[in-house]
Amino acid sequence: MKKTILILDDDSDVRNVIKKNLQADGYRVKSGKNEADAMKALSAGDVDLILLNLVLNGKSGLDLCKKIKSEKEMAAIPVIALSASHHEDEISRAIEFGVADFIQKPVNHRILSAKITSLLILKEEEEELRENREKLLGLIEYTNTQKDLLSQETGFAQELNQMLDAEQKKEFIRNNLSQFISANLFSLFTIVENDKMFSLFVTNHPDIPAGYEVPINKKSIMYEAFKKKSYIFLQDYKTSRYQQTGREKYESDVVCTAPLVSGDQIIGVLNVNDPGMEDYSNSDFEGRIVRVSRHLAVSIHNTLLYEKVKDLSMRDSMTGLYNFRHFVETLRLEIAKAERYEEPLACIMLDIDNFKSVNDNHGHQVGDMVLKELARSVSLSVRSSDIPARYGGDEFIIVLPRTDKSLAKMIALRLMDLFSGKDIRVPTRKGSVRVTLSIGIACFPQDTKNMDEFMKLADDALYRAKREGKNRIVVT
Repeated sequence: MKKTILILDDDSDVRNVIKKNLQADGYRVKSGKNEADAMKALSAGDVDLILLNLVLNGKSGLDLCKKIKSEKEMAAIPVIALSASHHEDEISRAIEFGVADFIQKPVNHRILSAKITSLLILKEEEEELRENREKLLGLIEYTNTQKDLLSQETGFAQELNQMLDAEQKKEFIRNNLSQFISANLFSLFTIVENDKMFSLFVTNHPDIPAGYEVPINKKSIMYEAFKKKSYIFLQDYKTSRYQQTGREKYESDVVCTAPLVSGDQIIGVLNVNDPGMEDYSNSDFEGRIVRVSRHLAVSIHNTLLYEKVKDLSMRDSMTGLYNFRHFVETLRLEIAKAERYEEPLACIMLDIDNFKSVNDNHGHQVGDMVLKELARSVSLSVRSSDIPARYGGDEFIIVLPRTDKSLAKMIALRLMDLFSGKDIRVPTRKGSVRVTLSIGIACFPQDTKNMDEFMKLADDALYRAKREGKNRIVVT
């Protein structure tokens, strides 16, 4: 769906030039010259971003900005201020009035386009994050209702539900669950999203390794508890019809397996073995397990959502690579690390040659498929220690720790070999498209010790590659 940009400037020539360029970029464009035009355009509720001249017909555009930001329905719309002024005071005042970014006249369209893309991506991420946070808060609220259970379970549940971080929660469960349910051994598995594997979340069993996964077997007790959404309690597991696994590891044949149900979703199973008391039949052993499984289900579901929200907030929604904001934060840390240990750090900047023609000739759906294929190729080409991100549009950036120019070029060549000039299957008449890459490389601290200049040098090298014929790698 096309994004809508509202241009507010009392100079018709400026409006028309910007409008023409933005329409060429694929945006819907509205325009106006005064406050009345602005409020009329905004009343439709479809404006995604505003370009606002700081002077409108002799009046301050900041007053209009303040008015827009005071309206609840419009407050989240990002505003980019346009001005011929270079005064820091004016820029500072604009930011105080809610302006998200600033661009000087005459407007450089490439810079403006990059700023718009960045702000629209950030706006989408914030909206998605806000929605996920609302879901998370809803689940936490539901968790709080579980505190009305038996008083002996309240302390455990309260402490468990205070934790959202996965590792912290695992440590708490590992240290406390066994004593709380009076059982010697337990294992807690979550369902891998494709419903083909049980993946270990936490256990106190010394012989089960971290990261352990179990294929879902229809003959297993875990599968039946998962399928029926009901707990299974057995006092003589070895004579049961379920597949026997690892029975020599346990002291008794008493087993209780309970599904972890959060709302209407099963997120995993809890296995409990070897009661810690002899008279377990009169100690509400299985009832306690069933009740604690409800607490665990909701709490762990919260954690899984929390970890997913954290990951989503760092990633570009289309390609799955890191977004530029997270990349900059990571680059700052990597530069500090490179300085501390006196190690090289490389930066690769790349984009698709003539990408606009792909969108123009085949449509944006095909263009998106090409971007996703490039992102996949980038992921396959880099190492686990490298940090690839989407810079914006069809431009990508990679930071490579402990990497000099020669090694960075080898990685860039691997990417070129994997992607550049290869057929990409798409739903077109020809069935495929073929594109090439241009790549620029810079190295820290060999080329510079300044982070901003570091990225700029890689960007400059990229554009040298463009000028020199495209489909090539240029190293600073």
